[in-house]
Amino acid sequence: MGNYKFEKDNNNFGETRRLDTIHKEVQKIEKEIKNRKINMDSFQEDKIDTVFGINKKIAVIIVIICMLFIICGCYVISKMVDGSSTPQNNGNTSNGENLLPEKEESTEFISCGVITEKHTKELSVLDIETGKINVVKLSNSTVITGSNGGRISLKDLSRGDIVSVVLSETGEAQQLRFPENAWYYESILGVKVDAALMTAEIDGKKFAYDNKTIFSYNENDIYPGDIEEADIVTAYGIGEYILSAKIEKAHGYVVLKNADEIENITVKIDFGQPIKADNLIIPVPAGRHTIVVSGDNIDDYMSEADVKEKEQFEIDLGKFSEALRITFDVNADDYNVNINGVDYPPNTTEVAVSRGEYNIVITAKGYEDFTTTVTCENDNAHVSAALNKLNSTQNKPETGTKPTETGDTPPKPSNNKHQGNLTIYTDPGWAKVYVDGEYIGVSPVMVKLDYGKHNVKVKDSEGNIEETDVNIDSPDKTVTLDF
Repeated sequence: MGNYKFEKDNNNFGETRRLDTIHKEVQKIEKEIKNRKINMDSFQEDKIDTVFGINKKIAVIIVIICMLFIICGCYVISKMVDGSSTPQNNGNTSNGENLLPEKEESTEFISCGVITEKHTKELSVLDIETGKINVVKLSNSTVITGSNGGRISLKDLSRGDIVSVVLSETGEAQQLRFPENAWYYESILGVKVDAALMTAEIDGKKFAYDNKTIFSYNENDIYPGDIEEADIVTAYGIGEYILSAKIEKAHGYVVLKNADEIENITVKIDFGQPIKADNLIIPVPAGRHTIVVSGDNIDDYMSEADVKEKEQFEIDLGKFSEALRITFDVNADDYNVNINGVDYPPNTTEVAVSRGEYNIVITAKGYEDFTTTVTCENDNAHVSAALNKLNSTQNKPETGTKPTETGDTPPKPSNNKHQGNLTIYTDPGWAKVYVDGEYIGVSPVMVKLDYGKHNVKVKDSEGNIEETDVNIDSPDKTVTLDF
């Protein structure tokens, strides 16, 4: 085709072009538009099939797997919490369980437990609330605190101790401590156990126990009724309930042989109150003791007893006449004798003892105390006590009294001017003397009495009795009684 030029009113409308050329350009543009549409559709399709650059199907699988892991983890954690916090019932019930306080929420594995076994790196602990025995693992970093609040070591723990257990993140015991709400009595005497009523009296208070309470001696279980008042016991508990009681030192026995003929026999253990020895077998704490045997028809007999745990120490009173004796010669008119802490009647002149060592203190008004130690092995002992008078600054003479020409301080006048000294002799001698029903010693003996009538009774070693009334009406009076 030829070229066309359009003209109109001499105005130029631009270059003229061929129609087939224009058609080709239109087809080209249409093709480009079509290609762009195809690319856009492909882009949209790719965008829908990926999430964060990951194929949609793969992403869904990953999400499902993660959810499964989360669900399994929650299940395991819930089981662990249930196993450590939910109380277990072992089928044993007791009266004591209701006395224990309810467990409060805490991080403790055992709020209160009793040690049943101890090993090198672990403890077996009876949980009081659940009745279950737990094995508690220990490490070098485990902190152990005693009942007094101080740090202790594993060797200080034993069967029957009570503990509160706190676990670390690794499951080992982070801390063992004495429970805050618990009580304890340490190394005490006089525990009274009633096995029938399942009670124990400690320091005047009654506590209950049950079949789960641990009673032990030397790490071994014992029957609670075997505990004697003479045992030295340590006890632990909560409220009115005993968790454990263990004998720290067991009792032994003092056995009195050939004592059938002794009237109203009594025994003093370590200077305590007299004990009626009706059965002649007396439980006493293990260890060394001073035993004093008394009776109406014998002189006081003192013996040193080394009592072993669960063993008997025999005192043969049939050999009483063969016993060793300590005799006294004192320069004071009125004196008192104390032997190993035991006070004897005023003006005692003789005491029967067994073999051993004795500390003696002799006192008298206006004189310095006299102290000595004697040992009786094979022979009798004699104490000659020359008491020294107190000086003028220690004992001032009363107004009107004057020192003698020798410079000695005169005896201090009696507060009662109507008193006299009564000296009592017997034939034969060494009889037991009573004045107005009070034992004063063995004849010969002297006693200061008020003026007036007094009853004097003497007993010899065979139990024969002589008695008389004496009227004191002068500063010095003497009486002799014959058997």
